[in-house]
Parts: sequence; C-alpha cells; structure tokens
Amino acid sequence: EFVVQLNQLIRGGRQPSLQQRNLLAALHKQRRAGILDEAQAAGLEAAYVHLRRVEHMLQYREDEQTHLLPRTDEGMAALARAMGCTDAAGFLAELDRHRACVSQCFRDAFRIAGMGGDAQEPEAPQAEPPEAALPDSLADAMQARIDALLDSHRIRSLPRASLQRLHALLPGLTRAAARTDDPLVALQRLLNLVEHIAQRSAYLALLAEYPETLARVARIVQASPWASEYLTRYPLLLDSLIEWRSLMQAPDFPALAEQLRSDLDACLLPDGQPDVEQQMNLMRDVQHQITFQLLAQDLENVISVEGLADHLSALADLMLAEAIRRVWPQVLPRERRADPGEPRFAIIAYGKLGGKEIGYASDLDLVFLYDDPDQEAGERYAKLGRRVASWLSTLTSSGRLYEIDLRLRPDGDAGLLALPIDAFEHYQLTQAWPWEHQALTRARFVAGDAAIGARFEDIRRRILLLPRDPEALRREVLAMRDKISQGHPNRSGDFDLKHDRGGMVDIEFITQFLVLSQAGAHPELLDNLGNIALLGLAARAGLIPGTLAAEAANAYRVFRRRQHALRLQGADKARVPQAEFALERRTVKELWGVVLGS
Repeated sequence: EFVVQLNQLIRGGRQPSLQQRNLLAALHKQRRAGILDEAQAAGLEAAYVHLRRVEHMLQYREDEQTHLLPRTDEGMAALARAMGCTDAAGFLAELDRHRACVSQCFRDAFRIAGMGGDAQEPEAPQAEPPEAALPDSLADAMQARIDALLDSHRIRSLPRASLQRLHALLPGLTRAAARTDDPLVALQRLLNLVEHIAQRSAYLALLAEYPETLARVARIVQASPWASEYLTRYPLLLDSLIEWRSLMQAPDFPALAEQLRSDLDACLLPDGQPDVEQQMNLMRDVQHQITFQLLAQDLENVISVEGLADHLSALADLMLAEAIRRVWPQVLPRERRADPGEPRFAIIAYGKLGGKEIGYASDLDLVFLYDDPDQEAGERYAKLGRRVASWLSTLTSSGRLYEIDLRLRPDGDAGLLALPIDAFEHYQLTQAWPWEHQALTRARFVAGDAAIGARFEDIRRRILLLPRDPEALRREVLAMRDKISQGHPNRSGDFDLKHDRGGMVDIEFITQFLVLSQAGAHPELLDNLGNIALLGLAARAGLIPGTLAAEAANAYRVFRRRQHALRLQGADKARVPQAEFALERRTVKELWGVVLGS
C-alpha cells in the first residue's frame, strides 16, 4: 500500500489516471504508465492477494482483527492447510518469497516514484569535484553576475529558508559553469534559471542535492540559448534530468499515446464532466516533456536532424489526433456527448509537418476536411476546426502547444474553415493555382478519419498525375520562385540558407517540379518521402545526373543541419557568411540549371 500510495502522491497530480482509490486498480495504472515494471507490478499484486488471503484466514479462524501468525505448531499447520500448502514449512517458504519481493519494491520506492520509465537508480548525491582554477578576470566577472542576482528584487524578497538554500547552491553553480566551454555564459543562464525557480525550493534542493544533474543543466544552457530559455520557461522539466539514461532513449509513441489518453480521460470535474483546462495543460506538459527529451538528445549528438524532425512530427501527429478526440464532444448537442461516436473529419498537414521536417518551434500548416452528408455537417465541422485550432494554440498556464496556420486551405482566409472532401477535390481539379499543386507534393493525412485520409491520398496522387505542359509549368515555378525571393529580401551580405538562390527553397522547388512534370511517367515520385529521397529517385529514373543529385542531397542535408544549429543559438534567420557553403550553392544552382534552366 505504501509503495502504490507514494507513487500516487508524487505523480498523481501530473498523471490523473493514477488517482485510483482501489489499490489493485492503482497498481495496474502505475504498471501501464511505466512507473512500475511488469515484474514489480506482478510481484506486488501476487503478494497483496496472498497476504490478504492469509489475513482473511487468520481473522476467520480467530474471529478477531488480528494480523499475527499462529504461535503454535498446530495453528501453523492448520493455516498452511487452509492456504493449500502441505505443511507449515511450505507455507512459510511461499510467504518469505512474497515478503522478499515486497521488501525490494519498498526499498526501490524512493528511486522509482516520480521518475517513470525504467526502475533504474538515479545518481546518488555526490561530493562536489574540486573547483577548477579560473583566471582572475573570469572569476571576478562571474562573482559580479552572482552579486547582481543577489541584489535583484526577486531574490531579496525570498523567505529566509529559500535564501539560505540559494546561498548553499551558488558554489555548485559556479563549479558547474566553470566546467563548460563558456563559463560566463553558462553561469549567466544558470542564474537566470535560478532566479525564475527560486520561489520553488524543491528545484533548488534538487540542483543542490544532485551535482551531476546540475552539471547537465549547465551543459544544456551553455550549449543553446534556445534550450536555456525553454528550460527556464518550463522548469518542471528539470525532474527529467535525473534519469539521464531514460532521457536518452527514443520516445515510445504508441505507449505515450495510450498513457496520455488514459490521463486525459481521468481529468474530470466534480460533476463528471471533462476538466478542459486540466486536459489542455496536461497535453502541453507532455508535449514539453517529449520535446525536451529530444532536445537533450540533440545537444548530446545522439540523434540526427532527420531523426529529430521525424520524432517531432510524430509528436505533433499524436497531439493533433488527441485534440480532435477531446474537442469533438464539445461541438455536439449535450444529449450526444455521452456517446459522441467518431467525427468524419480529418486533418491534412502541409509544409514542414507535411514533409516531416518540423523543428522545435515550427508552425503547423493545416487543412481540415470532412465527409458527412448531414445538413448541419458544414457548421459542425467548421466549429470543430475552430475549436481544434484554439485547443492547440491557446496560451494557458502551461504555455501553448503549437502555432497554427490555416491559410493554405482553398481560397485562403476567405475559404471555408473545414471543407467537404468533394469540394476539395473539385477545387484542386478546376481552380487551384500551380503553386497549390506544388504544396500538395508535401501534404499528408495526419489525424482523424482514416477513410478520409485514404480518399485525400487518392486525390493527391491523381492531381499530381495530371498531364502538364512542362514549359508552362516551368514558367509558373520560376514566377513563384521570384515571388518568394521578393517576399524574403536579404540585404545583409550573408547567405540565407533557406531563401537565397542556391539554398533550400531552390532544392524544394526542383523536387516539386520533378514530381509535377514527371510523376506520370515515374509514379515512384508520388510518395511523400522528402527532398533527399526524391532526388535519389529522380536520379535512378534518369531524370537528373546521379552525382549531381547526390551532391545536391548532401547540400540540403548540411543546410538543414546548419539551419538547426543556428536556431538552437537563438538566430531569427538562418544566415551564414557567403563563403561558408560556396561549393554547395554552386551544386544547387547547377542542378537548378539542369532541371529548370536559368
């Protein structure tokens, strides 16, 4: 009981599904949440059932509230027979096995509770390593930053106990910062973090008690101002740094989806209705946690940029699917909410999410489709689309999930928020501009009704297979490329990795032109596989030179890596000195000339 209740106390506030009164039900929830592993949960359940049976036998025999084993040989023999054992020795051996299991779980409780994942032990508090020798000028600058923090109004107004904890932490902060590549930057960012969490003494205690965790925080904040700001905005994420090995593992999205759904189902008001505010905050907390897990792996160089984008895209897909599930009952008449059924509604992703290339802070370009003959369907699904967008983008006490862009729907801001799929098909066949067909090359179904998703994919493929005049298409693509250049002027003298000629947009336009002009003869180009894979397919089909395709694909890869690194450093625009990628730019321009002419 203590093990289960301790886990409930520590994790139940964040994971409402753990808030179970029945002990075995609570135990099962903790197993499904990964707080207890399969062996521990099975052992505890078997021990609990066994001990309760022993308790019942004792109380039935003695007719009183006793929990003491019989003190006579005759009494023990009778208890053993009642429990189905041949003798007292066999009964005691079985009892000892259960007791050993429970004792081990009890010892593990403090290092399992509140950490999820596997039952590995967090680092034990360690003695601080010897202080690194710092140049006098650096030591003076660091001390000046500390003095400035201590003189701030927020710190001076702390309660005495919190102030004492802060003073106790400061030497460790200095040592952790001194061991990074840029001690002064690391210390300043650590101090910014501490200033924001100083009112929460538990966080100060965590950093003071676990110097290795503090060292990890120092490395993360020094490596990336974006990561530093993210951790400062969501200090709840500090807990995850204790269990470093789990943090370095790939997210298990099916298990994550199952646990999230269970926790959201448990977010209820006293009258039994869903607690929408708690649900929205919970989804944001989970999204932040997985994003930070990926960020930590990114900064440790254990995940590629492509792998990172795949995981971030899968996370967004999961959140979109769950948003539909939570919002759908809200748009129905009250009498239908108890059994809402499934909406005949789907979300289509374009742009970076459509191509599975999103970054940490990417907007989501979405289009909403439905397929429902009900006369009120248009109004209902438009309302669902508005609510989904609001659910994702509203700023709550836990932040926001995603910024949403709905302008890629037919007719843009003037168009219907949710479109019947028949109308979408008609628009794409008769009214869409060529650039809209370009955008369709990177579109995919991400959430909602799978039948609508399959119908969309069929429409997408048929649109991309339409016969086109290559010369007319080339003129349209060139004109659109010029518009993008005009919309993103660069007067800095540096090379903009994305928008300048020879950059990422040129590669994207090349692949889009190849798909639109050649998919009829080479249908393997229809799959939404990303620019690098499409260049390889085009080369194997003999549409572009193989060596040039490989070099352009590598250019796209290194552009993405550099763009990502710049974003982690807080850069608004991905720009580098002109000479940095001169060879890659020449390669892209050469391929552009081969495919699209000058």
